Amino acid sequence: MSTLSWVVGRGGLLGSCVERVIGPDVWRPARPLIWSDPDQLRKSIAGAVWDFRTRLATESATESKSGWCVYWCAGNGVVGTPADRLAAETASLRLFLDQLGSALGESQAGLTGRVFLASSAGAAYGGSAERPMTEATLPRPISDYGRSKLEQEQVLRNWARDRPSVSTLVGRLSNLYGPGQHLDKPQGLISHMSRCMIFGVPVRIYVPLDTIRDYLFAQDAATRIAAGMSRLGREAPGGGQHTIKIFSSGNETTVGGLIGVFRQIAKKQLRVVSGLNPVQSQQPAQLQFRSVIWTDEPALTRTELLDGVNRVHRHQFALFQAGRLTCPPIGIPR
Repeated sequence: MSTLSWVVGRGGLLGSCVERVIGPDVWRPARPLIWSDPDQLRKSIAGAVWDFRTRLATESATESKSGWCVYWCAGNGVVGTPADRLAAETASLRLFLDQLGSALGESQAGLTGRVFLASSAGAAYGGSAERPMTEATLPRPISDYGRSKLEQEQVLRNWARDRPSVSTLVGRLSNLYGPGQHLDKPQGLISHMSRCMIFGVPVRIYVPLDTIRDYLFAQDAATRIAAGMSRLGREAPGGGQHTIKIFSSGNETTVGGLIGVFRQIAKKQLRVVSGLNPVQSQQPAQLQFRSVIWTDEPALTRTELLDGVNRVHRHQFALFQAGRLTCPPIGIPR
């Protein structure tokens, strides 16, 4: 038997990749969640959760499903996002979990559930001096974004504490990139560099060129997350396990190194303009991660940076040729 899975935030880079990895077991609400208005969001979450419960009850009765999974990949916050917007994202998660808990209460007794929460390794460990950072490293956020991510982790932990049939996996992710990344968010240096190169405009960077980051291809992250959720189901078939795991590529590069990668791909110079930005103080100079959780997992396919950047560039160039790629704004951080 398989597991009914719901990806919340399926329109984003990570959520869309997770959906592709899960495949036929994905459940989608008939009407999308309405994130733009708090009242409409509450109503749309309540309706979607009830529909999810109804579908689960139907398929459980026919023994075609053995439980449920929810992947929370929602959120538009980044370093520099105002605190009130971050608080609204945390409130959305809390609302969703409360609705889910009520809907899947006693009526689903005997069914186990798993919840994945997408968090941020860079935000959680931004002020940590240890190198590399592991799950044993004490989180030290230096931004409102980092503090909000840790608050969301605690919201999930508190919610699951009273639900022994539920297991949770918090994925602290390094810098995600890949084709299809939203270009209206002030993040995604690789996507921004690619677009600037296509339009022949300078890329504005507000951190030193020797800033070190770990860039994780989104499809690789999704594959590892799905594998982690499967393992969670095997290790805790009755629920009750709570795991925090870092997901990273394990290969770091500098911003200057990224510029070199684009030079290899496009065979021309990428023009760079350095500047200052208030959020620069919230950007650590060096981020290196190594997971010490589930190290016995078999090695999964890893997309090398050159290949991943090339895929992003080809995707954007195809959009450009079709007239669907917008010119980058004057400035974008990081």
